[in-house]
Amino acid sequence: MSTPAPTPDTETMMRRDGYLPPDEAAADLGCGKRWLLDGLNRHGFPHTRMGRAKWLSREDREEIRKLCQIPAEPAKISRLRRSMKTKPARAAA
Repeated sequence: MSTPAPTPDTETMMRRDGYLPPDEAAADLGCGKRWLLDGLNRHGFPHTRMGRAKWLSREDREEIRKLCQIPAEPAKISRLRRSMKTKPARAAA
């Protein structure tokens, strides 16, 4: 299931245009390679294929960041903080 190694010519061309292979793109995104590959294969993350090799452009990586953002819900956060303050600590038995 690994991405095949690109030929040197293809790799040079793709890197020149700002594309990264999945392992380097995962490091750039701050996620795991397996998570990123699952997103590419199953969840429709944007990417480019050259044969069987997968490449991610700067725009693809920005789109993945936007897709995976979870907006904060201030009401939930404040409720959690209030509930944490009011709970007494349990005594060790």
